[in-house]
Amino acid sequence: MSTPFPPPQPRGVDLTLPTCGETQCNDHGTCVPPPGGGANFVCDCELGYRGEFCDDTVNGALSLPLTLSVLAVIIGVLIVAFLLAKMRQKQKKRNRKHLAAKHGYNIVV
Repeated sequence: MSTPFPPPQPRGVDLTLPTCGETQCNDHGTCVPPPGGGANFVCDCELGYRGEFCDDTVNGALSLPLTLSVLAVIIGVLIVAFLLAKMRQKQKKRNRKHLAAKHGYNIVV
């Protein structure tokens, strides 16, 4: 029975060390050579991130206004539903009074 050997590792390479994208680009991008050439790498950010080190989110500035807008819409819908329910309740009460008066019933509403 043969024992499988792990694949050979390149000499001098430690795969447990963090990559440039993990350290320099905050794990939200990859390191690429600069467009004009040079020794320092620049970050190519993933979708939704921007900035020199991919540390800014594209929608970060929208989170509070978006949350407040959604909350305002929900509260508005609840208020309209409450008002409609009250109007419907008053209409039913009027209809009962009208029927009682029409048929001569003595119903306290």
